[in-house]
Amino acid sequence: SIIAGLGPAIIKAGQALASRPDLLPSEYLDELQKLQDDVPTFSNDIAFRIIEEELQQKFGDVFELVEPQPVAAASIGQVYKARLLKNEATVAIKVQRPNTEDIVALDLYVLRWWGGVYNALFRLFGRDINLQSVMDDFGALLYAEIDYVAEAANARRFSELYAEDVAISGVFVPKVYSELTTRKVLVMEWIDGFRLTDNESLKAYNLDRKKLVDTLVQCSLRQIMENGYFHADPHAGNLLATCD
Repeated sequence: SIIAGLGPAIIKAGQALASRPDLLPSEYLDELQKLQDDVPTFSNDIAFRIIEEELQQKFGDVFELVEPQPVAAASIGQVYKARLLKNEATVAIKVQRPNTEDIVALDLYVLRWWGGVYNALFRLFGRDINLQSVMDDFGALLYAEIDYVAEAANARRFSELYAEDVAISGVFVPKVYSELTTRKVLVMEWIDGFRLTDNESLKAYNLDRKKLVDTLVQCSLRQIMENGYFHADPHAGNLLATCD
């Protein structure tokens, strides 16, 4: 809860650690995994205002909420389950937190300052480790992530390379609604599913875990070895298994 109350950059760092059982004990990992989709939300009024400003349309003229509250919230934005009025399609609306760019800039300034402190300590012990350089790379990636237009383009390209209908059986990438996507709002096809770590659901739907792992491994290898175009944030909140 302490980390969840901090800024997006700090939460992102916590999300990364949540996928590292080689670095932290399981009780810490369980808590850090909550940062992947269960951090404090911001108000609906603010979220809907941002959506309307970005799309230049009234929320109620485009969407009908399926769930009255956000279904998930993470470091940079929160997600609503809604229905498109024009075709009744169920969609996920991802809306960016207010003032995200300013908060990220402050977070990175603080992290970089502490990086300089630790650099000095490392030099005292004869270690040549540049944490400020690490923070610079982290910051560049984080700023790219807060542009939802870029995220939408990445999703479309990922689908072209790896989705079931063109490449790998068992891989599904949700459709992006480009006409409803801006730098701060991303609208995608809604997919019902559950985390790969949800043992109860895996048992309930009698899913073949070996097949799931094989699909994940094959997809990962193709991303890295064949195309060099890969999902850089494959934590448990970003990968779902479906009942079929």
